[in-house]
Amino acid sequence: MHLQLLKEKFFSRAVIAERDQFVIKFAETEDEVRKAQLLRYRVFNLEQGKGLDTADSSGIDIDEFDEHCLHLIIYEKNSGDVVGTYRMHFGIVAKNALGFYSSREYNLQGLDAIMDDCLEVGRSCVSPEYRTGAVVALLWNGIAETLTRSKVHYLLGCVSLENTDPAVGWAMYEYFMSKNLNAEILTGTPVERFKLAVPPRAEIDKWLAEPVKLQKEIPPLFKGYLRLGTKICGEPAMDDEFGTIDFMILLDTRKVPERYWRHFLAP
Repeated sequence: MHLQLLKEKFFSRAVIAERDQFVIKFAETEDEVRKAQLLRYRVFNLEQGKGLDTADSSGIDIDEFDEHCLHLIIYEKNSGDVVGTYRMHFGIVAKNALGFYSSREYNLQGLDAIMDDCLEVGRSCVSPEYRTGAVVALLWNGIAETLTRSKVHYLLGCVSLENTDPAVGWAMYEYFMSKNLNAEILTGTPVERFKLAVPPRAEIDKWLAEPVKLQKEIPPLFKGYLRLGTKICGEPAMDDEFGTIDFMILLDTRKVPERYWRHFLAP
């Protein structure tokens, strides 16, 4: 399906929900997309000191995938500022364009079989002052609405850890595998330049010996996906550009427990 057809389908009801002083919607104009890219630059580059090198010259975070995606934005009613955003890339668009962003990091096996039935999410960020409460809840609402309207069954993408210690990444991977969280229909191995160095075994075991401490290294967004039944598609990858350890995830929305669907995704 052409991206323009998707836009017509989603933009007919661009506003998804309102909560308190916030509105979540699909970005309909170039100006709205640019505001999302500006927020990404402020969060990734200015706040976190990471992000694309090219963003410093332009003052926005933009890449070659943006033009093939839909962009969820949350704006504050009084100021009009975009305070949250999430990028949505449909497989039916990606297969006729550049493929998925995730394929830069991972060699993926099994993707062709679900390409027409999946949605890749990424580039999630929220302004620092709004990272709890209504804005985060609205992002989940936006994901739910996108899945509901599109009727796709699989959600995938790279989810990041904030800790860049390789021992944490590998301990986390072993922890996930011990919980039988490995995906079966989609698997991946990091491409050469994204491979995470393997530290001495003792460093990994030190983290595994303290599971409560290890679990605290899982960011809230990642925890949310895990509660929904997300599976891990392969070993951790190191994204030097964004300074993060990434995990490729896959969620079959048909297997989400009803109680979690209501809690995390229901508008």
